[in-house]
Amino acid sequence: MRVQIAVKHMDITEEMKDYAEERAAKLEHYFNRINSMQVILNRDANSYTAEMICGGARGIQLVAQEKHKDVFAAMDLVTDKMERQLTKLKEKVRGHHVKKAPKSAELS
Repeated sequence: MRVQIAVKHMDITEEMKDYAEERAAKLEHYFNRINSMQVILNRDANSYTAEMICGGARGIQLVAQEKHKDVFAAMDLVTDKMERQLTKLKEKVRGHHVKKAPKSAELS
């Protein structure tokens, strides 16, 4: 999985970059068909906005966005939101397999 990190209106430290890559890499555990992940960090007047864009197989694209006063907390919140979206998507994909009804032993 490719992880791209972009920042707007701020400078990124090595610690923030490593943290964002680590959090994004853990999301592959929830849905293994992820091809790419973009993490966009933006500084507003007195808060940080973290946005994740997840690209997957068959044109799947999920977007999550969160704001917080702390950049690391914003990354945690957006990762949790993306985790819920990926879990829901995985359940939806796996739920399309219909189980056959068990055959009765007495058919006569």
